[in-house]
Parts: sequence; structure tokens; C-alpha cells
Amino acid sequence: MNNFKRICALLLALIMVMGLSACSRKPSWSYKTDTASYAEGVYIYSLFSAYNEAYSILQSKLGDKFDSTSTILDIASTFDETGEEVLCEDWIKSQADIITKNLAAIDEKIAEYGITLDKTQVESARELAKEDWYLGPYYEYYVASGYEATSYEDMLSPYGVSFDSFFTSSYLASVKQSAIFDHLYGKGGEEEVSDEAITEYFTDNYTSYAYFVVNLYETSIDSETNQQVYHPYSDELIKETENDLESYAKLINSGTPYSEVMYRYMKAHNLSDDPSVKNIENLEASSLGEDVLDALNTLKEGNATYLKVGSGDTSVMYFISKFDIESEANDYLSKDGNRHTILQALKSEDFGNYLNDITESVEVDVNEKIIEKYNPAMFENL
Repeated sequence: MNNFKRICALLLALIMVMGLSACSRKPSWSYKTDTASYAEGVYIYSLFSAYNEAYSILQSKLGDKFDSTSTILDIASTFDETGEEVLCEDWIKSQADIITKNLAAIDEKIAEYGITLDKTQVESARELAKEDWYLGPYYEYYVASGYEATSYEDMLSPYGVSFDSFFTSSYLASVKQSAIFDHLYGKGGEEEVSDEAITEYFTDNYTSYAYFVVNLYETSIDSETNQQVYHPYSDELIKETENDLESYAKLINSGTPYSEVMYRYMKAHNLSDDPSVKNIENLEASSLGEDVLDALNTLKEGNATYLKVGSGDTSVMYFISKFDIESEANDYLSKDGNRHTILQALKSEDFGNYLNDITESVEVDVNEKIIEKYNPAMFENL
């Protein structure tokens, strides 16, 4: 995936929500088409987003050699899989141009297709944008964790871009992209994806599973330090746990339904709540540990297994069961949200190519006097 497609993906997932604040004077246009113009702040937003993308790429590539106290702009590097080495400053400016052109291309397609944006979605996006603008992203998390949240307004207002530019470039752009995606691939769309194709993709790429965890240790509180102390099971007790889980796995592998096995397990262990974690997902994007993923990938549908994970004081035993994905397809895909998620996964590459194509072909006028005023060095606090 080239860097432009990665930027588009960030817009779709609402990860690219860096904003810039209001300016006291009326902003000039930076880019325009025959039907729309884009404020000065929209370009600065694009430049800032591209700078942060370059910073992240170099930080990841250089690792311990990355110097956060020095400028990144004079570093020559490759920023995508083309292998072409370019000066970081030049790459940032090029990407800022692409990002801004993408906004123009999206608006042209919205008009060409006659798409009317859902007012509820737009207003919901605006409220989310306002929360990040005035409070900061993950505000509740930071406050609950005892940290001070930083709003995008406070963080980026020195660069002189309005909330409208922030909203236009991030949340609203995402709503528009989603509307075009649905127009192309949704039901009744120009390139409608059939239910059969979605079901086939789902059953080929997704896994339905459940697991629960059994600790191989006990805990207590040290009376002197008031700290939690871990007491690992003896080898004999670990073996008993393993034998217990093996018996339940054999039941499932012989055809007993998972729900019935869990009822027996809960009754035998005096549990009032089912300890199972159940999920349907593409394992390639799963956050499960490597050992558990390996077990799931090799496990047959309708079967169960168990495995020990970790060592020492905090090792655990996983009991894992894998279900027949085809039998769950109708129920899962009958929910609009689930169907749309699978549709996005199925057509994400095609849509990325589409966005790339319309961005390359869009005709824009660039206000060079405005663009030349801004250099990515403005974002470096060295």
C-alpha cells in the first residue's frame, strides 16, 4: 500500500484527526476547483498530517538511531515500497499536495454522483470533531488515568487554522468517503457487491471462536508490603487442571455442543457467570497472542483444545473452541453493521485504488503564494 492509500485508510478509520485552530483574519484559499475552494487552513492541516506521517515512518525505521531533538526534514529516506529515496521535506510537501487534492476529488465525485450526505451522520461527525477540538482525543481516558488532556485547539491553534478546516479535512472527509463507498459498492450501487460474494469472503477469511482462561497460580496480599503475591501451582495441580480441560475438549470433539460443555464446567467449578470470551474476526488482524492464534489456525471447526501460555508465577491455561463459520454466516451478516464491515474489508483495496485514481486526475488551481508561505519546519519545536 503506498503512502497515499495509507493516508486514505487513516481518514476512513478516523485516525487522521489532527486539527488546526482559528485565525483572526479571513483565510485565503489554497486550492480550488471549478466548484469549490479550500481554505488556507485546509492546506496547513494537510502539511501537518504529512509531517506527522513522515515523523512516524522515520521513527519506526531508525529505531534507537532516531534523534527526536534534531530536524527530520533533511533526512533522505524511502517512505514507501517503491524504494525511491527522497528528502523528507520534499516528501512531506508532496504528500500535503496529495491530501488536499484528495479532498477536492472527493467533493467532485459527491457532486457528480448526486450524493446527498446523511444529515444525522454529518452532525454526529461534527459533534465528535468538536469534542476532540475542544477537549482532546481520548479525553475521558486521559482524565481517568490522572493525565491532563490536550485539545487540538490548544495544541495546534498557533498555526492559525479554523475548526471548519479541521472538520472539513478529517471527520467530514471521512463521512464523504463513506458515502462514496456505499454509492459504489452498497446495495443498488454502481458496483454492488452481492450477498453471495460477501458471504464467501466472510467464510473464507473469518473465524468464530471462544476461549476461557484458567490461572495456574493463586494470589494473596503480603501483610507487610500490601502488595499482591503470586503463588504458582504445583506440578501436580497443573496436571490436574490439564486433565480437567482435556476431558471437556474430548466432549466437544465428540460432538457435544459448546454451550452444554460450558454449563457442566461452570457447575463443576461453582461459577455463576460464563467465563468465555466469544468473537468472530479475521485472525490476521487479531490481537490474540501468537500461541493462541497458532492453536486456532490449526484447530478444526467444531473442535476444542487447550494449551499452556507463559511460564513461572503467572502462567495460564487457555481452553479454545472453534465453531463452524458457515453456520453462523446468515445470522452474523443479517446485521447491517456486520455486513458493512465485511464489505469494507472486501473492497478496501479496490476503493484505495479508486481514491488514488480520482486524486491523480482531479484538476485544481493551486494558490502558490499561499503554499509557499508554509514549510514543515514550522511544526518542529527544537
